[in-house]
Amino acid sequence: MTEIEKVLTEDGSHTLFNSGVREHYHSIHGAIQESMHVFIRAGFSLASERFDNLSVLEVGFGTGLNALLTLEASTQLKIRTLYTAYEPFPLSLDIASGLNYTETDLLIGHSSDFITMHKAADGELMKINPWFLFRKYLCKLQSGLSPESAFNLVYFDAFSPEVEPELWTPDIFQMIRESMTTGGVLVTYSARGEVRRILQSSGFRVERLPGPPGKREMLRATAI
Repeated sequence: MTEIEKVLTEDGSHTLFNSGVREHYHSIHGAIQESMHVFIRAGFSLASERFDNLSVLEVGFGTGLNALLTLEASTQLKIRTLYTAYEPFPLSLDIASGLNYTETDLLIGHSSDFITMHKAADGELMKINPWFLFRKYLCKLQSGLSPESAFNLVYFDAFSPEVEPELWTPDIFQMIRESMTTGGVLVTYSARGEVRRILQSSGFRVERLPGPPGKREMLRATAI
């Protein structure tokens, strides 16, 4: 039986440990620290320089931390953002409500927003605030993405290739590329050579960047 255990990371924020796949949702070296480094600073910041409005795809909603940080960033910078997440195995509200992200100085004031996103019905488009629209599909990404999606920022935050090999394939990355605008940005915590080569063969220009604490490198890709 799969159990979800709450773990306090080195920056004081929570991650979760999934006993079924034996992986953490975020780095034990700092959950917020990792998400800020990989997805906000390396992804959102660059995409917001390239595009006036953002359409974001997250592969793996998980704890909702990446969405919460993006909500805060888009609100502060006044960038209109449509956030679309795919999560076939959503957390229970009891587990989600026990996470301490909105108790931090960075995210304080977003408690109700955080719960609203976790409670969202399948495919329901929700206006969280004037700058941030949110929807969550409770199905696998393999169900398909519309080429008309026009995503210009992708957070690829699935479990590792050992746990979810079906998501780290040429077919998946090709499908993502076809749903993105030229110049769009994809970021992932992974720095594997195989992942880099798949991204390149799928129509991306790929660069290695310094990783968050506890990880040497990460990947950022631009749709070409």
